Amino acid sequence: MGKMGEMGILIVDDDKTTISILHHMLKPYADRIYLASDGEEGLSHYKTYQPDLILSDINMPRMNGLEMVEEIRKIDEDVKIAIFTDFEKRDILLKAIELGVNQFLSKPFEAKSFSKTIQQLYHDIIEKRDARYELERQEDILHAINEMSHSFLQQPDWLLAMYKEMKNLKNAARASCIFIYENEHDKTCSSAHKLLYINDNEKAKGKQNIHYQKHHLMRWKNKLKKNQLINGNRNDYDKSKIKLLKLFKINSLLILPIFVQDRWWGFLGIGNGHAEVLQESNVEMLSTAASIIGSAINNSHNRKSLEISSAVFKHTMDGVVITDAKNNIVHVNDACLEITGYDRNTIIGKNPRVLKSGNHDKQFYQKMWHQLHHEGCWQGEITNRKKNGEFYIEWLSINAIKDSQGKIENFIAVFSDITHHHKNTREQAFLATHDPLTGLSNRIVLNDRLEHAIEHAQRFDKHISLIFCDLDNFKPINDTYGHTVGDEILKRVGYYLKELLRKEDTVCRFGGDEFVILIEELENFHYLDKVLKRINKLTATPCVIDGKSINIGMSIGASIYPYDGTSSELLVKAADQAMYRAKRSGKNCIEYAQANTQCYLFEKPLKDTSLNYVI
Repeated sequence: MGKMGEMGILIVDDDKTTISILHHMLKPYADRIYLASDGEEGLSHYKTYQPDLILSDINMPRMNGLEMVEEIRKIDEDVKIAIFTDFEKRDILLKAIELGVNQFLSKPFEAKSFSKTIQQLYHDIIEKRDARYELERQEDILHAINEMSHSFLQQPDWLLAMYKEMKNLKNAARASCIFIYENEHDKTCSSAHKLLYINDNEKAKGKQNIHYQKHHLMRWKNKLKKNQLINGNRNDYDKSKIKLLKLFKINSLLILPIFVQDRWWGFLGIGNGHAEVLQESNVEMLSTAASIIGSAINNSHNRKSLEISSAVFKHTMDGVVITDAKNNIVHVNDACLEITGYDRNTIIGKNPRVLKSGNHDKQFYQKMWHQLHHEGCWQGEITNRKKNGEFYIEWLSINAIKDSQGKIENFIAVFSDITHHHKNTREQAFLATHDPLTGLSNRIVLNDRLEHAIEHAQRFDKHISLIFCDLDNFKPINDTYGHTVGDEILKRVGYYLKELLRKEDTVCRFGGDEFVILIEELENFHYLDKVLKRINKLTATPCVIDGKSINIGMSIGASIYPYDGTSSELLVKAADQAMYRAKRSGKNCIEYAQANTQCYLFEKPLKDTSLNYVI
């Protein structure tokens, strides 16, 4: 895998002309392109260069494409792989699917279709890489915070460990600059002096002293005094603050207040050379670092107190559990109680196994404890159970605290509930391909399925139909009854269309009050005509919403492959024009792309079971 933003592609084909064409077509997407003439060389190149995407032929000397894919999948289950294949050879297709091939291409390949496929693969790789990069950063920040708290616990004076731990935190946050400023201990906190400054840019300068009023930072001061953070990039700030960012050679900046015994002590700053603003989840974890610094300052002369005191974790949003050497809980913070649902009196003295979900086997815990005892730390994702029985997913880091003789005295566990992160990821994936109001597929899905349906129909001499459905007089309904009623009508129409059609048919909300339906494996025209008439009958019964009876109509236009077009553009245009003819013909009726429907009288064996619909 290359650096962030880079893409490596491996082309495996024994045909030099194909390799040359692919090399030219893939240049816009790849920073690095590797070429191999057979599967054996391709496997070697994969092991050496770790490309992000592999494009391979199947029939090649020495080792064929599927044999190479099988070997690669033993090493990496996630790398994207596309193969060139004959779609009529079902045994090869099934074997390729078994091996986890992500995409299938045919030769000779059409440039537009090929580019569209590569673009989708490219975006999938970049999106997955960004998500992995962000998750790795969160994991590294959490690990750095744990190391920092552990180090501060071991050091009587936290300043002795400050430089090392702050450098680790900077690297974990993928930042280019980190600094700590301590306020002058006067009544007004008029200025602050530099306690720590680390910057990767050698040309950067850091102010030894910052005077809040003189340097026009009073707004920042007032926010920090109220325990509010500052997070933004150059475009968010005025000239005086931009001047400070230029001095530090950074384009984005997070400033976190440090409090000691409820008094504003100073601030922790984290900056970056690019304009990326840190995500909220990262900011929450870094806020924990500022809280730990404040606690370390407060307790620097009381090492034992620092080891077990909840003051270390007072401001953290993460749950904290401290156990004794026998793994009995001796201390928890409020966030732990909030996440798990237990009260303090119930959980103190218990073993953390009370949180076990049963989702992990015995070997999982054996491996955890082996690492804890031999390496002193463990971190990973784990599913636990709250007091009410609800499962939740947490990111957990555990550190073993040892005395001067190396004997374990305590375990400190820091965890965050990441269930919502998993849920949000699934929801974002759904919203990217579905209409948020009706839950139907959106244009992206329709276009993709239409392209595939046309390719399939061309190969196997099939018929497909594209149907445009537009609600009649929908604007007056919105104007009369309001958008809430209009939205309810759209949701009901979408629901009834899904109920009416087969599972394999695609129903899409195309926009506004327009729905588009794709019917594949169309066996004869009479079947389609029956389906259209059933769709048209959906509007025969008025919608009753909030006691109001509302009449709606539907104008329908249909095109059929291959009679009305052999490309997605032509089929869409034909169906759209037919729908507008239906509008002009008095609305609430059906029109085909060709007025003479005799040309559609194709016939194939019909299975009546497919017509068992419920209206």
